[in-house]
Amino acid sequence: MTTALTRAGHEVTVADRSPGAATGATRAAEVVINATPGAGSLDRLVALREELRGKILIDVSNATVDGLDGLPTDLIHPGSSLAEQLQEALPETRVVKTLNTMLFPVMTAPATLTQPPTAFLSGEDTQAKQTVRELLTDLGGIQTARATEAAILLVPHVIRSSGFAPFAISIAR
Repeated sequence: MTTALTRAGHEVTVADRSPGAATGATRAAEVVINATPGAGSLDRLVALREELRGKILIDVSNATVDGLDGLPTDLIHPGSSLAEQLQEALPETRVVKTLNTMLFPVMTAPATLTQPPTAFLSGEDTQAKQTVRELLTDLGGIQTARATEAAILLVPHVIRSSGFAPFAISIAR
């Protein structure tokens, strides 16, 4: 994702796992992308509450319980979503949920598919959604993240039946 954003002219900073890296990268950013494993995202990001204040947080993670094969079997936040939990825990951060209904190679190279994928956009802040609107389709408020996060439960079945090849959920009209 970093390469694609850099090619598009954006300045990108990636936080590694070294102590303080996330704090420094977040403090300097206008938009932060959460691509951490969803099961630990809430704790990781709440620890950055001050650094995330007033920023746009793009959440591409899915908080799932994984099966023995490492693929999702259930949601960690049934009746809610990771994005809703983040927005509640970080009320001064503008959370936008997107790109979580496609495998990571499709996020930066959607042209590898035979038809364009549908990218959903969920969030409460209109300006935050406008920031990413050029690339994404607007779906609705933060509660719509429940549906897109639940779509991850389809992924293991597709992978088991067709192998690990790039794919995304699409809506045809």
